[in-house]
Amino acid sequence: MDHQQQIAKDKRTKTYLIIIIGVLFVINFALLYNLISKDKILVTTENKLEDTTAEKQQLDKMLDETETLLLEYKGKNTQLDSIIDVKNDEIAIKVAQIRKMLSQGNITKAQLEDAKTEMSKLRAKIASATHMIDSLSKENMDLKIANSTLTDENSTVKEEVETQKSINSSLTDQNKKLGEKVKVASRLKATNIKTEGIMIKGSKEKEKSRLSKIDRVKVQFNIDKNEIADAGQKLVYLRLIGPNGSTVANQNAGSGTFDVAGESILYTSKASVNFNNIEGSFVVIYFDKIPGMSTGNYRALLYCDEWMIGEGSLKLK
Repeated sequence: MDHQQQIAKDKRTKTYLIIIIGVLFVINFALLYNLISKDKILVTTENKLEDTTAEKQQLDKMLDETETLLLEYKGKNTQLDSIIDVKNDEIAIKVAQIRKMLSQGNITKAQLEDAKTEMSKLRAKIASATHMIDSLSKENMDLKIANSTLTDENSTVKEEVETQKSINSSLTDQNKKLGEKVKVASRLKATNIKTEGIMIKGSKEKEKSRLSKIDRVKVQFNIDKNEIADAGQKLVYLRLIGPNGSTVANQNAGSGTFDVAGESILYTSKASVNFNNIEGSFVVIYFDKIPGMSTGNYRALLYCDEWMIGEGSLKLK
């Protein structure tokens, strides 16, 4: 091989080497660029993962706080526990959903935002529930205060009623006693009582002491004035008690019964008198002699307004 051919061959070899070196340089540059890009992506990804991890931890903490918030209300008011239990059931479902989202290994920013949105809804639901419970608790407290006030007022009213009852009872007793005193004070009194046997001749009366001579018994007396007693018509009853202790009576001659202290008593005769409580009144009662009357001593008992107002006597031979 001549010298010219050798020179040409060396030139081709150098050219090939230069081309190969250039290709290798391009490949190395591409590999280096790719490596640098991947490192940047890896760093960015690590930063994103670090950011989402911190936010996940923050959400987890918030979730723990909100999960126990309603439990603080438990037991404060037994009447509201049933409401709290219902709200806890609703919130427990929402908590489980969020925890499921946060439990994923590599959570994306979008998933994290979804979790934040659900957390906001959860906190709004809890705020609504606690506000309702606080309102009901306040209403219950107001009712308790109102009931306590009413209880105190009722107790005061009862005491006043009992006091008034005691006063009324005392007044009733006083009025009763006063009424008895008035009743006693208004009791009429018969004076100047004269009891005699009468024989009638024409229009004239003549006093007789023999039973066989008389036609009737006459009792006359005065009722003294009494300003406390009511004026007006009064019925005066005569009980003529015979020697045998029995009341002389004849229904055909006007006898009957009247009440004294709740007891029905037989009377011999009666008379109606217009009583003047300022000046007194004069009264005369007659009773016709009846068969069966015997000689002896007679008592003339006078009654008015259920009181015995006087007594006279008569002796028939």
